Amino acid sequence: MNRMKSWLLFCVGSAGVLLAALCLVPASAFGQAAPVPGGGGSYVPGPEKAKPPVPIVGGFDKVHPLPPGGPAPRMSDGHVDLTGRWYPNAAGRMLQFAYPLDLSALRQFDPKATPEGPPVFKPGMEAKYKRPVPYGHCDQAGTPSTVLEQDGQHAPMELIATPQRLAMLFEYPLDVRMVYFNRQHDKDPDPTFNGDTTARWEGDTLVLDVIAIDDRMRNFGGEGGGGGWFHSDQQRITERITRTSKNYLTYQITIDDPVVLAKPWKSAARTWTTAQDPHDEWGEVFCTLNQEPEEYSKIKAHEAQQKGK
Repeated sequence: MNRMKSWLLFCVGSAGVLLAALCLVPASAFGQAAPVPGGGGSYVPGPEKAKPPVPIVGGFDKVHPLPPGGPAPRMSDGHVDLTGRWYPNAAGRMLQFAYPLDLSALRQFDPKATPEGPPVFKPGMEAKYKRPVPYGHCDQAGTPSTVLEQDGQHAPMELIATPQRLAMLFEYPLDVRMVYFNRQHDKDPDPTFNGDTTARWEGDTLVLDVIAIDDRMRNFGGEGGGGGWFHSDQQRITERITRTSKNYLTYQITIDDPVVLAKPWKSAARTWTTAQDPHDEWGEVFCTLNQEPEEYSKIKAHEAQQKGK
């Protein structure tokens, strides 16, 4: 088995901030271990056109958006099959903003063509619901942040679809959702981080309706959204998943919270592409900086002491 013995992956926050946490993860799990055909290449940064001292490894200058790849496959019931290992970009592999890349391959959406406006809060609600997270630097897994934050985190998701249900697995933050078709919302659902979800098909688009999301979960997304915002117990989320071709899938989310928001916030239709490496495998990614509250308090105390010097 051609794997390195140890790995360190810097986790990058959705706002582009380098987190203090380091996650142990095999680079091959994120598609970084497989070189792009053609390999090599060099990057010319900035207006000075100076070459870096070491050639860029991996052929990232040759990474471009994938072709559609043909029509989307279908399940036995005739609906589009969403099954696949999906990356939050147009290249079908793990990418990072630090790489010298064609932006059209890296981005999930073009902010000029399909802008995401900021959330519009009701008077006094922004100060109340935009606050620091209580659980440290590690991202909390749940709906909708696990999907929306991948615009910055770049981690893949794996979908496994049948005519009866859809399994949604996310590598970072580690999260699993099980969506069942042909069910109604519970009359009095207990709040959970992924909420209570129903599903229906509108043509080739799967529409998920989510309620009862634990109010400790924050929402990512939108210009000016910063580190996200928290929500009331009346928040409702609508997710629209469309597999537009063999290689492409779009994921769009609308957040409606009549207590916090003056109007629903709507994300751009974000691009995901299926993994191109046939050996691409699932990998576990754990962020454990805030695993134990007592240990986290020690870290914060040390940080405060260092700042006081």
